[in-house]
Amino acid sequence: MGEAGAPAAVPVPGNGNGSEGCSTERSVLSQAATSVSIYVILALGLPLNGLGLWVFWCRLRRWTETRVYMANLVAADCLLLLSLPGVLHTLGQAAGAQEGILCRVVQSFYYVNTYMSICLITAIATDRYAALRFPLRSRAWRSPRQAALTCLALWLLVFGAVALPASWLRAGESFCFGRGRTRGPRTLAFSLLLFLLPLLVLSFCSWQVLRHLTRKRARSPPQDAAHLLRALHVVAANLATFLLCFLPLHVALLAMLVARWTDAACPTLQAVAAFVQVTSRVANANCCLDAVSYYFVAKEFQEEVGAVLSTSRPFRGRMRGAPTRDHPDRAVRAWADEDNSSGEAPCVALQCVVRGAPGPPEATPPPSAACTRSSLTAHV
Repeated sequence: MGEAGAPAAVPVPGNGNGSEGCSTERSVLSQAATSVSIYVILALGLPLNGLGLWVFWCRLRRWTETRVYMANLVAADCLLLLSLPGVLHTLGQAAGAQEGILCRVVQSFYYVNTYMSICLITAIATDRYAALRFPLRSRAWRSPRQAALTCLALWLLVFGAVALPASWLRAGESFCFGRGRTRGPRTLAFSLLLFLLPLLVLSFCSWQVLRHLTRKRARSPPQDAAHLLRALHVVAANLATFLLCFLPLHVALLAMLVARWTDAACPTLQAVAAFVQVTSRVANANCCLDAVSYYFVAKEFQEEVGAVLSTSRPFRGRMRGAPTRDHPDRAVRAWADEDNSSGEAPCVALQCVVRGAPGPPEATPPPSAACTRSSLTAHV
């Protein structure tokens, strides 16, 4: 067992030839860079996610589908933050000292956050696409209860997915952060599959939403166009955050899979292992960037943050649960595609304008014959 902070030898598996017995070595500089990045993430993530946890679980009085997903995303980010001190401890030890139950628990928390965040971001994009493309038909299965059941199923799926690779271990092998001989082809391929499927769904849903909003913005008056532009920015930022945090890591894992499959030379394996380490730290930043999504997507989150940071009585007196018309996520739902074959869009556009118009009564358009009173129920 090496001393804390000493370089750790990381054996890299191979099929023989050049990679047999190859090992990467964590230098003191590499360990220092990893520690600094984790401390920065903790310094930013703890207050941001602590505030998010308080707002979503203690302050919001009316749940919607998006808020249910966001609250679970906060919980997943908190799991990552709770695991980071353990990550620092285990990465500073020699590989042979990392086979205990503590390291496995820390690793489970770490990977659950990564893939739960991927699944929840995908679920939010899918829910947004359904609300835009099929506004009335989707109400049959879009509800806070259904969102909660979806999140429960995702938690069970991700926990099972994290536990499955451990069942592939042989006697004497370790699965602690892939430092031993066990992050083999099956484990890497499984990780890539858990990323690739959500990536395809998220890309399709985000592209469809962006395409519809862009087309609608070109035909809208200036005031509505400004609201739609904000909605476009929110959707694009969510997609960019997902790609920035998770795509480099899984490209690195794919490179590792190819290197091991082809029995690459030792220098190649060492370079790929370093690439995995760097991109893992980038993926950790997801818990800080998610907080930006909390702020811009949930209007009540903005109000509660303002109530904490401001002592202004008028701001505190704003009624919770009454989002304004310029809320970007409302714009996503308000301007559904007029060419929808179901003929639902005009009614939903009116529905969202009525729900989001806190101004004088004359500013609210009268409901059309196709829009009954029940269709104007607030459920954003």
